[in-house]
Amino acid sequence: MRKLFWAFGLLLLLAACGQREEAVEGNLILTNYAPEAISNITVEYGGGSASSEEAVSDTQLCAFTLPEGEDRAYTVSFETAEGNTVSGNFTDDFTGGNTVYLRADQEDGVWRLEYDEVS
Repeated sequence: MRKLFWAFGLLLLLAACGQREEAVEGNLILTNYAPEAISNITVEYGGGSASSEEAVSDTQLCAFTLPEGEDRAYTVSFETAEGNTVSGNFTDDFTGGNTVYLRADQEDGVWRLEYDEVS
């Protein structure tokens, strides 16, 4: 009986891991590289905004779809576990299927929001 319990638990674990590898849709991808979760992620741009209240933990990401446009100015902000708000202003080209990758990270207690290098 105990072996059956462990086999069932392992099956559930593998199923949950598989779900995390689903394709991410959006042209603005924010990845959190900090060990602390961030939440209330908001993207504001001329003519609209998008947000996600869901917490994003270490190496998890959040995707948004901004309308196509050259030189689109936008602001990304998020809330830290301590209740502080971190934000950054960016201008990017969202035409022709371009995707922009941003990263949130914390080093020595200081949060950074910047472009992410995608390999």
